[in-house]
Amino acid sequence: MDTAQAIDALYTTGHWLLCQDRFEDAAEVFRAMASVKPEDERSWLGLGQAHEGANQPVIAKEMYVTGVALARGGRCAIALSRVLRDLGNDDGAAIALDFADSLAKDVGDDDLAALVAYEQAHS
Repeated sequence: MDTAQAIDALYTTGHWLLCQDRFEDAAEVFRAMASVKPEDERSWLGLGQAHEGANQPVIAKEMYVTGVALARGGRCAIALSRVLRDLGNDDGAAIALDFADSLAKDVGDDDLAALVAYEQAHS
């Protein structure tokens, strides 16, 4: 198994654990994934979701911030916006969503642009 296959297997396992509400186990898997390939946004999204599921929004926020910084993750920026809004930081939430929108335009990611538009309409 090569590294890409191992990363995909870790992601699949972590996602399955999230779906089973096994947040601590999922976080361990996503931490392992992030240590092998920190530029893969999926690991930071998974870590953030695991901590959100465990009712740890401040830790989730830090995972999303890391995903934005290391992976230039637009989806992490959207998740960060949501967590910041939930924590009462509307200005920070708007900045994170603007970053995701800018990133979507810069890289021509229509799916990310659609996610940003959805979040803007529902925030």
